[in-house]
Amino acid sequence: MVQIFSNREIALSIWLFVFLFWCFTQQEVRDSIKGVLLAFCHRSILTIFSLMAGYIYLAVGLLSSAGLWDFDQLKSTLMWFFFVASVELFRANSIGEEKGYFVKSIKNHFKLLVVLEFIVAFQTFSLAAELIIVLISTLVMFIMVVAESKEEHVLVAKIMSRILSNFGIVMVCFGLYFIILKFGEFAQLKTFMNFTTPIALSILLLPFIFVISVYIRYERILVRVNIYTEDRFYRIYAKFKGIVHFKNNYKSLNDWLSFSCISDFESRRSINNSIVKFNKNRADIV
Repeated sequence: MVQIFSNREIALSIWLFVFLFWCFTQQEVRDSIKGVLLAFCHRSILTIFSLMAGYIYLAVGLLSSAGLWDFDQLKSTLMWFFFVASVELFRANSIGEEKGYFVKSIKNHFKLLVVLEFIVAFQTFSLAAELIIVLISTLVMFIMVVAESKEEHVLVAKIMSRILSNFGIVMVCFGLYFIILKFGEFAQLKTFMNFTTPIALSILLLPFIFVISVYIRYERILVRVNIYTEDRFYRIYAKFKGIVHFKNNYKSLNDWLSFSCISDFESRRSINNSIVKFNKNRADIV
């Protein structure tokens, strides 16, 4: 187990297990978790996750054929899937409102912080030491987050932030020391792949997240078509015509559906006329 997982990962897993055990002793938390699991098991969410898993499988195959991935990267790939890719997927709903999201995302993966985290993660301590380090750093971070939410505790938040910053500097110094001490072990292809795999996967994931974000924006607007008609063919036709005509003009697409009524979705001709009437009405207003 130690060969597969580092002491830091084992320590994180132990404290996570303790936290989850405590959560399941609370009735309210159990009910909340049950609701979240039921929501997650919705067919549309499972479908999107399955598509993302298939897309990542193809991305891994691409990296493998380029010599940038091998079976030793399976652990880091799975961790990246659950803690990075899944988070990005859940954020896809708000990407449309976040200006320059994709440029920022690429830049973030090349920030110095990534390099520093990589240096820090190169050398871990004994399991007992890692348990203490993880516990203290988590508690300090929790106190800082809570303190930041209240103005009267701003000083406490600053102190906790300074403690975390100093702790990070110490860990980076230790990491650099061990890299110099074990440079032969550090300067290997495996180490390079450990560093590049999460970054490469994150960049390759961006087109998929973009497509999903566009789909979500269209679906959020076009869901109103289902109110106007129960006919499956006319629902598909109206959505298709709306997308083709308005393209990525989401505001006009939304305004068209607000302008329309049930009688506008009784036939293909009425749907087409609805778009024509909307454009004419908009032109008259302008």
